[in-house]
Amino acid sequence: MGRIGLIGENSVEYIDMLLDIWNGGDCAVLIDWRIPYRTAVEMMKEAKVQNCYIQKKVWDKVLEKMQEDIEFAPFERKSNTAQLLPSTIYDKFKENYSGDEAVVLYSSGTTGRAKGIILSHYAINTNADAIIDYMRPAENDCIYIAKTLSHSSTLTGELLVALKMHMKLVVAPTIVPPRYVLGNVRKFMVTIICLNPTLLSMYAEEHMHSRCDLSSLKTIYVSGSILSDRVYQRASEAFSGIAIYNVYGLSEAGPRVTAQRADCCKSNSVGKPIKGIEIVIVDENGDEAKQFERGVVHVNTPSNFVGYISGSEKHNPLYKNWLNTGDIGYIDDNGELHIVDRLDDVIIIDSHKIYPSDVEELIQKVIEVNECAVIKIDQDQNEMLGCLYVAGTIINAENIKAFRSGLMQYEIPKKFVKTDAIPKNRNGKRNYDDIRELLYTRRV
Repeated sequence: MGRIGLIGENSVEYIDMLLDIWNGGDCAVLIDWRIPYRTAVEMMKEAKVQNCYIQKKVWDKVLEKMQEDIEFAPFERKSNTAQLLPSTIYDKFKENYSGDEAVVLYSSGTTGRAKGIILSHYAINTNADAIIDYMRPAENDCIYIAKTLSHSSTLTGELLVALKMHMKLVVAPTIVPPRYVLGNVRKFMVTIICLNPTLLSMYAEEHMHSRCDLSSLKTIYVSGSILSDRVYQRASEAFSGIAIYNVYGLSEAGPRVTAQRADCCKSNSVGKPIKGIEIVIVDENGDEAKQFERGVVHVNTPSNFVGYISGSEKHNPLYKNWLNTGDIGYIDDNGELHIVDRLDDVIIIDSHKIYPSDVEELIQKVIEVNECAVIKIDQDQNEMLGCLYVAGTIINAENIKAFRSGLMQYEIPKKFVKTDAIPKNRNGKRNYDDIRELLYTRRV
């Protein structure tokens, strides 16, 4: 058994090669095609990849000049438009519940270098079964892939689900205008689409203006980062009559951990544990938190990852030997999980613990701010909060007065900088280095 690299945009050919790798008894190392050439090569060398299938267009300019210890086999993507996955691909898929390595996936790397996460066939197939259990797809359902296949939520929660259920699956380019995606929803009579909060917001705005025919669409699943109440409410208005369900997970868990369902969840939570999974909230001493008490989310899952290509877990388990997600959350009186922040994002100023998402949520509720990001900055040798925001107006002293009553003095940002968009990485998650740079370099 070896590890074989796979780099390319979403396509039928990409999926075909992924199945070839699996059927040949090898592990697929999935590299996002947007990653710079040198970084991708370093990732593959770290994973001991000697052979790599690569879409010719991705590195056209360097393919002929490569002098690496990796043998690259270029392939062509035959279609640049959306298409249904052909029956030959379904016939090629074989369920596999072995403990052998299936994939190496790389995290988004927002808090440091991306880490190679190893998942077994058992992990991803078991997790896909649990997703089918809550998704309950029908024979005539059609799922649209709007995110790249090199990430766990798309691979397990969409591709594997479709292959196992023999559901219609639309494979399409990912870097496209919202109107292109909504047009394909109508064209292919899509019933299910999975998005991150950034895409959900973009598509909601497009639909509010263009009023595309989305009569076939029944369900939107949202994951990837915290879905703010503002975006959730705006999307609910835009997609009236279409169910919007928040789901939660992390690549190390296969990835899915919890999900909202019509029969159990009403608020903007991330739902309840899916089949076969347990969660517990613990404090910094490893003791179970009480209802509504915030703590670190720990997960007990049969889809736990094998390990990292190099290095160890950033957050050691605080409860039994369960997976420490590094996320701060709480469980409400209906048993629903709410994710508040990343443990790494919690801010300490003068011994005060600050959850930036709380501050951001209040600012967006009280004044007309579309999106904002609150981080710690150093100004004149003093630690303080800075807020980068997107809005149609300038935040001034009068605006601040409107929301300051809901915050402690140390939670109120001292510097506000307006921008056209909050910097994001290729996965739709915030790029904190760029956010910090804008707060330091732009004028208030």
